[in-house]
Amino acid sequence: MLNTLAKGRGKATAGSWFYLLIVFVGMGVIDVLFKQLATFKSLPYTTSLFIVFILSFVCALILFIVKLVSKKTKFSFPHILIGGALGAFNFGNILFYLKAHKVLASQPSTVFTAMNIGVIVAGTLVGLIVFNEKLSTLNRVGVFLALAAIFVITYASY
Repeated sequence: MLNTLAKGRGKATAGSWFYLLIVFVGMGVIDVLFKQLATFKSLPYTTSLFIVFILSFVCALILFIVKLVSKKTKFSFPHILIGGALGAFNFGNILFYLKAHKVLASQPSTVFTAMNIGVIVAGTLVGLIVFNEKLSTLNRVGVFLALAAIFVITYASY
């Protein structure tokens, strides 16, 4: 993937590895926070999840308004619809993620691994089916290994 990105835009910038590091650390922090949210007993997890999404929406709205005022972006109604659909899928993903943490509270690594690999595989399948993307042989082997990993992780935990 990185080679494809680099080929499309020329050479990668010297600090581009830093963005990968931010994503890696950010996903780890988010996974740990979701685990903590799933074990929080004072509020039902659906209420907690709703609060998290409202806070996320407020942050995103503030950022959008700042970019709109500074003319770094333009308002586009179709993008609002697409963003809403993406948000609905994201909400469903996180809802089931938290439910999995409740059911498998003693096996958080199983949940982390299976859900993250599952998102990658699902994204790949959507790319194939909806956007007619092509997979190289190496990508096909990777998807097969990811599916096998989910199977092994799921059944090894029982």
